[in-house]
Amino acid sequence: MRARLLPALGLSLVAACAIADEEPTPYDDEHEPSEDNITEGAPANATLPDDNKADAVYPARVALQFQSPVKSQGSRGVCSIFASTALVENLYLKAGMPPAEADFSEQYLQWATKSLQGAYRSTEGSSADANLQTIVRYGTVREGAWRYEPLPWTTANDPACTGESRPTRCYTNGEPPAAVAQATKYKLPSSRWINTNSIKAHITAHGTGVNVGMTFFYQAWNHRTSQLPVDAELWRKGVVTYPNAEDKAKSAEKRAGHAIHIIGWDDDLEIPMRDGQGKPVLDASGKPRTEKGFWLFKNSWGTAGFGINHPYGPGYGWLSYRYVQEYGSAVVADLPSLPTCPSEPCTGGGTPRTYTKSAGAAIADWSTVTSTINVTDAGTLADVKLTVDIEHTYQGDLRLTLSKGPDSFVVFDRSGGSTDNLKQTFSVTGLVSKSLTGTWTLQVEDLGWGDIGTLKSWTLEVRTN
Repeated sequence: MRARLLPALGLSLVAACAIADEEPTPYDDEHEPSEDNITEGAPANATLPDDNKADAVYPARVALQFQSPVKSQGSRGVCSIFASTALVENLYLKAGMPPAEADFSEQYLQWATKSLQGAYRSTEGSSADANLQTIVRYGTVREGAWRYEPLPWTTANDPACTGESRPTRCYTNGEPPAAVAQATKYKLPSSRWINTNSIKAHITAHGTGVNVGMTFFYQAWNHRTSQLPVDAELWRKGVVTYPNAEDKAKSAEKRAGHAIHIIGWDDDLEIPMRDGQGKPVLDASGKPRTEKGFWLFKNSWGTAGFGINHPYGPGYGWLSYRYVQEYGSAVVADLPSLPTCPSEPCTGGGTPRTYTKSAGAAIADWSTVTSTINVTDAGTLADVKLTVDIEHTYQGDLRLTLSKGPDSFVVFDRSGGSTDNLKQTFSVTGLVSKSLTGTWTLQVEDLGWGDIGTLKSWTLEVRTN
């Protein structure tokens, strides 16, 4: 079911990040944000579909659960690494990982994005798109495998780490420890850009956050390096307003960017507007003008300064809807399957078996397609994964149910909005300890108008004791 595409402006998730002036080190001249790659990589919002249904109604306030603690990027320009890691932790927590385990290594992701993915090798920053593609392809590791270093490398670490042209190792703080090669790699099934108009639709449908990167406006963020007056109280509350004309002009003289993790919103939050001198903007009758509607976001500047008086806890913030719509780009990712064994390295156990059915069944509007695999092998199930290959022009219309005997599990339920096709693997934990033998049934339902497709094939990957 398609929704009308709304126009919006889009810029990229940036490779250069604004850095806080709080913990753990001061914001110094060497590590102020640079101007390279500010608009690289992101499609314009107008080229992306709007995932809102025509009759969608959203709550006035939303705050997602399944969040890991706020962290600090220190004095390194790696905001998109921290935003990406916050999203990965959110996804794994949502998938059922215990909170004590959902702590992933920003240090490793910085290295993997540059050294494995080959992106942004000559700059400290990166983009959420490149970071999440790295995790989809190569995975990330737990924090304990390679702990984050808040200080960038200098000539004290390597004589080559100075000047405009530095080797990649200066931006990754060297190579990972040898043990990282054997550590479990935690992956995501897929990631994608979304229209910033679709943020509410995504959060509502999936219950997971959205990464947004944007041009950085110093006064709007109340950053101490702003050339214009800032509001310390708004800084402590984590409030980021829409930039005025003077802020836009001054910030363009030293362009930078920032990336954050959006986890909700407040339609009713109303903040006074400021002019370039930090004074209230008045309407024709002399009353202060306000802007209304703010995203709730998790920042990467620690918990000692920005947002210390935020109602959702230190380090969280409020970000203007209009700011994101005009200057933001959004990336999301899908829920992962949890590893089936608790120890690292995770090698699995039992006897692996694979069963595939080439269906080639047409999926019409408001129809149900069923396909079966009859298994005669014996064994007790230790792990079950379902992989589907479905061609369809609107994932948000689909519901998938896997059944065996009296046991039935909905593995996918109208998620993904207007994304084309569904090629994904799902972990089905409810069948562990059940018998392998019998008839397995995949049911694909199309629950919308206007988009059709084909169930091309599906595969069962099981391990039995």
